[in-house]
Amino acid sequence: MIVVPGTASQVLAHGVAEHLGAELASVTCRRFPDGELYLRIETDFSGEECVVVQSTPPPQDRNIFELLSLLETLKEGGAAEVTAVVPYFAYGRQDRRFMEGEAVTSRVLARHVSVHADRCVTVNLHKSSILDYFEVDATELDASPLLGEHLRPGVSRRSVVIAPDAGAAWMAQRVAEVLGCRHDYLEKKRLGPGEVVLKQKELEVEEEVVLVDDIIDSGGSMVEALRALRSQGAERVHIACVHALATGSAIARLLASGAERVAGTDTVPSQVSVVSVAGLVAKALK
Repeated sequence: MIVVPGTASQVLAHGVAEHLGAELASVTCRRFPDGELYLRIETDFSGEECVVVQSTPPPQDRNIFELLSLLETLKEGGAAEVTAVVPYFAYGRQDRRFMEGEAVTSRVLARHVSVHADRCVTVNLHKSSILDYFEVDATELDASPLLGEHLRPGVSRRSVVIAPDAGAAWMAQRVAEVLGCRHDYLEKKRLGPGEVVLKQKELEVEEEVVLVDDIIDSGGSMVEALRALRSQGAERVHIACVHALATGSAIARLLASGAERVAGTDTVPSQVSVVSVAGLVAKALK
């Protein structure tokens, strides 16, 4: 097996290769003066089972084009089997048509990946229904227990795990199971990108709270949730997410709002990506 790293997931690809005992391919990826991509897989991959590891965080379109180029190069170049590992799958919020004439961009991406991959592995999709858009076998992995394991040494069993909305309540439950504590969720209404209103909901909040979600983007939802929890008596709030996109000054906003710490996984490389999904991905590939 050969693991082929994309530029958005170089360290993660190395970790996956180590877990599998597989070869890590050498890839040249650079830009022409006009910004166009030049890509060459230097390792001989003909007849080999190949795994491309390339996440699609911002700049999404640039990372997606690199992913598709790697997949097509392997497939057309004679790889025996090609698996696309897309740790963070972009365009997850547009999983259906909300208004007439809208593009269902998550379906567009899933279908393009399906053209040149025999299989796709991803981590914590924004909506699991996106799996139905793939035309090849697609697997969604859950990294929430890994977040629980990371947090466990510094979190009391008397703490409570909170999700910022009902949609993420299952994730709070998974983390709470690892920590051996209670879980609950807040009630949220989204007015627009980065604009969130939390409905009042009385929770049995202890001094220590773990606030979890699948994605931290601008940080608006988490800041409002953090403030609501502190107003109900939480003294220490730990924040954890799978995909730390953390656009703009999101991390600084969270810390300035009183977060004890912020932890994410390496599905998206960031300054808070302290939990690796390499073992989880490797296990699925085995």
